[in-house]
Amino acid sequence: MSITSEEVNYMIWRYLQESGKEVSALALQEETRVLEFDHQFGHHIPIGSLVDFIQKGILYTESELLVRYDADKTPVDGEQQVLARDFSLVQALEINKDRVPVIRGEHRFELANDEPELTTGKETLDALSPSENHKDTTPAALGSSNFIKTLHESAKISQGAVSRWNPSNSLIQAHGGSGSPATITTFQSSEPGTLLVVQQVKCELSPAIEKETENGVSCLEWSPAGRSLAVGAESGEVRLWTIDGKLENIFEFHKSCITTIKWNQDSLHFLTCDVDNVVIVWNSVTGSALQQFSPKDSGFSETLGVDASWVGTDKFVIPGMQGNILLCEMGESRPLGQLSGHTKAITAFDYNPATRLLVSASDDKTLRVWRSGNMNSSNCFMGNSQSVTSASWLDNDTVISTSMDGSVQVWSRVSNSPLALSMVDGVPIFCGVLSPDKQKFAVGKMDGEINLYDVGKLILDLKDVKDARNVQSIPIYGDYQSNSEGNCITDLAWDATSTYLSICYSASEASVVYIG
Repeated sequence: MSITSEEVNYMIWRYLQESGKEVSALALQEETRVLEFDHQFGHHIPIGSLVDFIQKGILYTESELLVRYDADKTPVDGEQQVLARDFSLVQALEINKDRVPVIRGEHRFELANDEPELTTGKETLDALSPSENHKDTTPAALGSSNFIKTLHESAKISQGAVSRWNPSNSLIQAHGGSGSPATITTFQSSEPGTLLVVQQVKCELSPAIEKETENGVSCLEWSPAGRSLAVGAESGEVRLWTIDGKLENIFEFHKSCITTIKWNQDSLHFLTCDVDNVVIVWNSVTGSALQQFSPKDSGFSETLGVDASWVGTDKFVIPGMQGNILLCEMGESRPLGQLSGHTKAITAFDYNPATRLLVSASDDKTLRVWRSGNMNSSNCFMGNSQSVTSASWLDNDTVISTSMDGSVQVWSRVSNSPLALSMVDGVPIFCGVLSPDKQKFAVGKMDGEINLYDVGKLILDLKDVKDARNVQSIPIYGDYQSNSEGNCITDLAWDATSTYLSICYSASEASVVYIG
């Protein structure tokens, strides 16, 4: 068994091309003979071969570690601890240090302050299974911003397109998807990072009218108090369930798929939107529709937006025609006013009750900030090359957003400028969700990878920045990658304690990862 450096170069070249790093791939192509290998067997190597090759190498290193024996033919200490851990590339390289001489970098290949360290096999096992007296000297423990934590899966649940955690009980979650009912799952946690499914309750929907189609869940949302779960269906039906899975009420005025459910803070009223842009405000106790809006003109087939937001206990905003935002009030049959500025469909809202400021995102590639009582936006953030997919307030001044162009950006309302930026290899970002404690920001990408940003650290770092014109880099806390190829992220949801993140995929079971 052998592999040449030229073959390694070819695998790296293929990886760079697959990742969209065309300039880097071209530079490597000019300095190596990769094109010769491409002509020979390029059509026989599948996409993602380099990553698959490295994963198998890590598996081999782990297997080799587990079959090593001491001189008396007894297994090495810590075998069970090794088996229980999720082996990583860094650990595989550390284990190989005691078998392969360390190559000292020199001249242009040498890293600044690079001091080689030899690690014995026993030290490696200690690092993999630290005792109570073992001091943690990993980069994460030392506060290094270059260390990216690999997030570990705590549980798997059935496939679904959307999920939500109960706001009052962090061990209860609801999820559902196309062609399937909503499921309320109750977990049990014996120690941090471990989740065991102890109960699952199905919240069935009405059968589809057409026999060829199935009625599934399109969206769901817990009430702020956590006692009720509103489930929107593809048929337009909305059902209300108790926390233990008992049917409370059925709402049937919508005629098309529900896209949005937003509860009022009073836990009594909620509004729903469908793909035909019909908006209805409901009384959750009586089941009656209090008011209905249909801002779309006759003959207009496009969706005006996919979000809505309450901006107080009696007022809310919904998407209108041509990118406008309609300000409505409970009990009023017509909108109070119109917020003009966006030119395309609205993709996200986030309201800050402390400052009474609303941020909106749109397919027109911009974000806008609106002041209470003012029909004109106070800020317009531009710079994205594609649709903005999410927007959230980090504090009273800063907003974080994601875009289909693969960027994560932090904006300042006061300076009206970008403060921080991260580009995730140009892979489209479908969703971004801020943790309840506002310390972490999770983004879900088209390739199935999750990136977790340490926005709490970023805010502290921005306070020390003297020149606001220098755009900072957003520190990455950790990441998580699905094992299934072609698996897009459809939804992300945090639990109330910011400890667990649920991830819904387009083609596999949903995962729950532990943040710690």
